[in-house]
Amino acid sequence: MDTFNCNGWLHITVSDTTSEIFIKLRHEEAHTHYWPIDVPAEIVQYVRENANLPLQTIWLEILRKQGNKPTFSRKAIYQLWTKISSQKWKRDDDEVTSVMILLREPAIGPGAFRVDPVKLKPEPGLVAFGFLLPDMLEKWARRIRKISMDSAWNTNGSRFEVYAILGETYGSGMPLGFLMIQAHPDSTPGAKERLLRQLMAQLRDDWNIDPAFTLSDKDWSEINAFRAEFPNAKHQLCFWHALRAIKKRIAILRRGPGHYDGDAAHRAYHWIDAKWVPRGQSDQPTVFFRL
Repeated sequence: MDTFNCNGWLHITVSDTTSEIFIKLRHEEAHTHYWPIDVPAEIVQYVRENANLPLQTIWLEILRKQGNKPTFSRKAIYQLWTKISSQKWKRDDDEVTSVMILLREPAIGPGAFRVDPVKLKPEPGLVAFGFLLPDMLEKWARRIRKISMDSAWNTNGSRFEVYAILGETYGSGMPLGFLMIQAHPDSTPGAKERLLRQLMAQLRDDWNIDPAFTLSDKDWSEINAFRAEFPNAKHQLCFWHALRAIKKRIAILRRGPGHYDGDAAHRAYHWIDAKWVPRGQSDQPTVFFRL
């Protein structure tokens, strides 16, 4: 933006007794004329009528209409497009209230998908909502032998943690439901685990999910929830996270490994020799070579 040494000043007087405001503006040097950056009415109407199109497509068409020299910015079009598009799903100014209203609405129109809201008991210090996907479950629930859960942080401006529960059928994964949790410092211990259990319990009871295996990363709230709601399933940790934990552990210098229990290893895996121990625990002297 161009600036000018105009010695200008703006003086605003607000009265305590009337609704009048006095504004006085002074410039000693004339500025260049301001360039209008408002979006013209016909462009606003075009965006409104084509809000279902991708933003890039809309912007390219606007450039074609404006001869590649619009007086407004792409950011202005993005803000307009976002505001118009949000009217399709925004039901209330409060985001949680808006989501709950939207989840309870029936799916209407081509391409619409149904959701089954999860009946969550409130937890002090947490805000949460979740839903299952009945279209997926009606078709595949009886064939699901393995379910897994993963979570993501810092994916939205409202600080909601996103938990996704997935099912595997014929080697392919599919989403079964989602849970969003917004935590506060005053939340009680175990609150997340209890919310996850409610999601899993509804999945088990309403859709008769009985997996042989469950899978998660090393998140104790997820592990404990799986063990509580699917006690007959074998729980496994994500292979990638297991390798990451091992690499992180062995990368720490000057820290000895934990004590190795040969008998416990043999009980868990019968093919391991119970008498074998690591060199660091062996009473026998190490022989590097023989003459």
